Amino acid sequence: MPRSGRNNQRGIALLTALLLCGALNAIHHQRQRRSLPDPVTGVVRDAALIPAQTVTVQIAQWWRLHVSSLFAGPQLAQRNRILNQQVLALSGENKQLLEAQQENNRLRALLDFEQKSPRPLLAAEVTALKPIPHSETLTLNRGLSSGVKLRTIVIAPNGALIGQVLDVTPRSCTVLMMTDIGSSVGAQVRARNNAKPPIGVCQGTGDSIHLTYLKSEDDVRPGDLVTTSGLGGVFPSDIPIGTVVSVQNDATRSIKTAVVRPNAYFDSLEEAFLIR
Repeated sequence: MPRSGRNNQRGIALLTALLLCGALNAIHHQRQRRSLPDPVTGVVRDAALIPAQTVTVQIAQWWRLHVSSLFAGPQLAQRNRILNQQVLALSGENKQLLEAQQENNRLRALLDFEQKSPRPLLAAEVTALKPIPHSETLTLNRGLSSGVKLRTIVIAPNGALIGQVLDVTPRSCTVLMMTDIGSSVGAQVRARNNAKPPIGVCQGTGDSIHLTYLKSEDDVRPGDLVTTSGLGGVFPSDIPIGTVVSVQNDATRSIKTAVVRPNAYFDSLEEAFLIR
């Protein structure tokens, strides 16, 4: 478009704006003289303030979303650290309470077992488990001062046979466990149908127990309970020893041998009872 045309358009627009301003100014003065509401002032105010308010709101939102979050970030991180510490502390307290409850239940069970036992018992703590290599022994914190003697019978908290006292000092004693190769005890298998219980000898093998000298016709099966027989007078009768795992026949000698899993948990003993 030629420059003269553009200049004419600009002149017309400028003239129109001047005429409009003049008209608005005249209306404004006329309304003021008559004390009437002035629509010119409202139009000018709205035209000036609405864009400014819009920009202000947008700036405030941007500041809150971007700048304020930069300052709130470290505070939130600090709060998260405090909350994490509180969670860890509560978890530790819950664990301690749970352990205390388990210990309380265990001690109650020990006390209940001791009170209900038909035999007089002496509670003892295991201070050393298998202290001698290649020897199935344990050490208890009871000795001569507590009335412990050689060959005193020792049982587990569940009533199962552990062994007998091998050595005793004023404050402690050493117990030879049934799994030791030097241990043996007269044993019997829980009878069925009021039959005569099969009788044999339980001997330690180092990690398990074998019930030997069973007759070939003895009815012995996996899952049968093996207890002391009381023969020989050293061990009282009917103390649980273990459970039959398998049975092997020796046809040449007409005998059976049963592998017995001990009922006492020898690898995790913490307490034991000595039969007075």
